[in-house]
Amino acid sequence: MKKKQKSQPLWACTHNRTLSTQAAVQILEFLEAFTENFMVQYGRQIHRHYAKRAKRSINVQEPWKGDCTDELF
Repeated sequence: MKKKQKSQPLWACTHNRTLSTQAAVQILEFLEAFTENFMVQYGRQIHRHYAKRAKRSINVQEPWKGDCTDELF
């Protein structure tokens, strides 16, 4: 059986390389379209989540001692 070759993290692949202007613009346009479609699909759910979190009382002196038992999403 062959050993599975580990792949390097994405940042290691692009760490020393620069993108052309055209490539950077294409990636940006893709990310903007992806984000817009993601928000169309899940935006209401995300906004409800943050609205619910905003209603919780937070201890201003020790905010890290909040209730951590709630579901994240």
